[in-house]
Amino acid sequence: MSTQAKTLEQLITELHTTNGELVSANRELTDTVLNKTAELDNAVIQARQDIQTAVAEAKSDVNKAKLDFAKSHAETKVNYYDRKVHTKTSLIADNGLVVDPNDETRTVWVKVPTGGSWSGFHTYPETNTLTMLHTVSGYAYAPGYSESTKYQQDWSITNMEFILTNDEATSEQINDNIASLGIDVAISRTGGWWDGSRVLQIPAMRLNGLHPYCSLYVRLVNSVFSQVPDRGSKQPQHVVDFGGVCNFAIDRVVNYPHIPA
Repeated sequence: MSTQAKTLEQLITELHTTNGELVSANRELTDTVLNKTAELDNAVIQARQDIQTAVAEAKSDVNKAKLDFAKSHAETKVNYYDRKVHTKTSLIADNGLVVDPNDETRTVWVKVPTGGSWSGFHTYPETNTLTMLHTVSGYAYAPGYSESTKYQQDWSITNMEFILTNDEATSEQINDNIASLGIDVAISRTGGWWDGSRVLQIPAMRLNGLHPYCSLYVRLVNSVFSQVPDRGSKQPQHVVDFGGVCNFAIDRVVNYPHIPA
């Protein structure tokens, strides 16, 4: 079978057609690239705007957080005390401190002495908010350490616990409210064999039906001293007769009404 050779005119026509198709394809590709480039440019511009907006919002949030933090720490309600040293002995003699009738290892709650003429120890604290006790001293020791056979007779140590609550509250009311609200008073426990001050967190609560004036209360609590060799088999002893003569001095109580406890 023979094939007829294409004429020059036919070849030129086909070449023009192919060239036209290539030109059209190139134009379509160029348009596509230009469109995609424009879309990309728009996306980049939008992304930059989004980043700038996010950065501005973040700066605003940070500035607000700084301001809120400053305000939360700047506004406080403060109870001032006389910085005088109070001991287990002086609290029993002068402030009616007695053993809790329901638990001989602790005392009843009594108001921290104010020195009589001192003022500034009543506030209206916000409950369930951060409340910090500033002590001048808080000393406790285990007298059993000095026994000829250590801790044979006295294996206890007496520490202090504090709470800020209604000035008119009784110890029984305080204990009932602590139990009903599930308050952790142990966070305020302090006292050790050292000569220095501490700042520690204490609970703040109010009892319904009582005048909202609030003052600082203290109770003494015995526990088995940490260095007693067989402490796991021991129980805390009578808080007045054992555990040593602890002492403390208070500078102030600071309630932060905008900081949750």
